[in-house]
Amino acid sequence: MATTWVHQFTITNQNAGQSVKQTLKMWLLPQRIRGALRIKKNYLVNGNEVPTSYELQVNDKLTLRFDQEDFRTSESHYPPNGMQRVGIVFESEDFVVVNKPAGMKMHPHTLTENDTLLNYLAADFSERHLVSAGVVARPYMVHRLDRETSGAVIVAKNPVVVPILNRMLADKDIKRTYLAWVNGKMTGNSGTINAPIGVDLDDDRKRMVNGIDEQLAITHWTQIHMVFQKTLLRVQLETGRMHQIRVHLAAIGHPIIGDSLYGSAMGTVRMMLHATSIELTIPFSGDTKMVSVPVPPDFPRQLSIQ
Repeated sequence: MATTWVHQFTITNQNAGQSVKQTLKMWLLPQRIRGALRIKKNYLVNGNEVPTSYELQVNDKLTLRFDQEDFRTSESHYPPNGMQRVGIVFESEDFVVVNKPAGMKMHPHTLTENDTLLNYLAADFSERHLVSAGVVARPYMVHRLDRETSGAVIVAKNPVVVPILNRMLADKDIKRTYLAWVNGKMTGNSGTINAPIGVDLDDDRKRMVNGIDEQLAITHWTQIHMVFQKTLLRVQLETGRMHQIRVHLAAIGHPIIGDSLYGSAMGTVRMMLHATSIELTIPFSGDTKMVSVPVPPDFPRQLSIQ
């Protein structure tokens, strides 16, 4: 039986005076989803059917019903695994921000894998009897962190919010900040790496600057301090390509310490890349939220690796 998600909103001054159509578009619901709501009449105002041109008023109750068939995102069926807890640092009705430890995979690649972030979150949601949009919450991936990278990552609790967050990522409206220890002394205190990234010519597991099917990639970095010819950087992504920070920093001669793919893992217990914060607008509410996660004990503030 197909799942249906229901969102209910009380209209505030932020949306009052807008039509239903304008509000759904402002909330970044994809056109196909807006079309499904209209064609199926899966929206109500104060319990009544109204045209999409209806002008919303303060305290109106807007109800939206979303059917599984309307989404390109497959329904989440990750087997729950309660053997490990992951730190949830922020939670809304629609998503969580989790502090992923280094070494943990985001999602299974085979049917037998169940030791990934989404398996652990599936168990957490189930054990807490979480409900999101009227349905038992399940984890849906929005963006990824490499297995070797620690830190803040967004995971949706229903498929409704997935395309909204994806659109925000594509529009660069979600700001992600990282810390990275790199080899060598940087030239200057800050800089921008603007170099397209594609598939590595010799190894399709890897990415490279000017590789196959290259895509625009922009990374901003700021030097925090240097010790023992190792430099700690604050890095911000303007785009989100696979392995982007790792590839860009290696390409300018400053690979991330502990990066076995693009540098060297010798002398470290992990790759020194940590997603320290995420800033975003909360879907449907319009509120801006900065979510920061602590630096883990295995990511030194003062590096002494020789």
